[in-house]
Amino acid sequence: MATPSLWKAEFKQGATWYELPNITALSIFKGRQLQIDDYSIESAQISTEFPSSWTTTPKLGDQIILYIYKPGVVIGKDNFTCFVGRIRDVAINYGFVTNMDSVTISCEGLQADWGRAQLVNYALAQQTTEDQILYLGVAAGLATSQFFGRSIGSAQTYTGNAFELANLITRTEEARMWGGEASFKGTPTLYWYGRNTTGLITTEYVFNDGTGTPYSVQMKYEGIQFRSSADNYYNKVTISPEGLAAQTATLSTTPIYGWDKTTLDYTTSQASDHAQWVLNNFQTKNSTLASITLTDVQQTNRYDTGLFNTAFLEVCELPINKNGKIYFRGSTYNTVIEGVQIDATPEQTRITLFMSGQDNNAYLVLNNAVYGTLDNNKLGF
Repeated sequence: MATPSLWKAEFKQGATWYELPNITALSIFKGRQLQIDDYSIESAQISTEFPSSWTTTPKLGDQIILYIYKPGVVIGKDNFTCFVGRIRDVAINYGFVTNMDSVTISCEGLQADWGRAQLVNYALAQQTTEDQILYLGVAAGLATSQFFGRSIGSAQTYTGNAFELANLITRTEEARMWGGEASFKGTPTLYWYGRNTTGLITTEYVFNDGTGTPYSVQMKYEGIQFRSSADNYYNKVTISPEGLAAQTATLSTTPIYGWDKTTLDYTTSQASDHAQWVLNNFQTKNSTLASITLTDVQQTNRYDTGLFNTAFLEVCELPINKNGKIYFRGSTYNTVIEGVQIDATPEQTRITLFMSGQDNNAYLVLNNAVYGTLDNNKLGF
């Protein structure tokens, strides 16, 4: 059995970081469960003991990071940050004696800072969605790292919180976003990737039940879930761009499985293409792979070299928007990772990866009125 992961948490007051001792359990959620979901604020919860031994008490609003400490497996890197955010609540439960005291610390991801950033009459310019995210971050005073926006978002005068607008831009692009940091204890940063990046990213995590071709950094898993879900099937899709006429793509069948999305598509043509893409990509009633569950203690070393397999650390740290290949009972499933749930104790770390099928991420664009269509439906937008 592999050695369990060593989790640590540190919080920042002023310019000083303090380690939180006596962690007994933690949980983290990042990303989303379904490809159709808007993004919510990432969250974490930490259980600790003996608060009377603390030299510095964590407080509401303190910046906090949760990470796996694993020296000696990646050159120049000992700490693998899995959560970046702020403390939202510190609940101390006192027992009859001090060694019975326990603490639950609830944390919110950096998206909460975006949600608290209120904008009044913010002038959002017409530009690519990537640039709209960049300048939205500048207006809110928050860091972003954005890539590969393809759609053009319309100009708007916006009053509201920055995170709602970020979700609207993300919905327009069919992008993905999550919180992180470029370096250990660095600036909390919202990472944002446009819809075409899943084909450009070469990172692929392999999960093998033993029936697939062995791969040097493959991971074992202990649970897998398939779903035949209404979340994967629509026969009528309406895109409602702000300030423009709604555009509908339909199969003209009943009963209606409808989906209406509000976006910033800058023309009705782009909105129409967007609606057609969504309709094309959510056309399965079959049972599809939705999630897999694995633990650190079940993982073995790389079979080719015998060295430590760092893949588990990576799927804890930065799994979202990466490709997954799952071998299950002789079949192979290619997916995109949408979100991650982490539950850890000193004995083991269990993670659940939520996935969408790569057939729901077909971003090929053929720029030709004739050859750019398949069965009269555009492949991309």
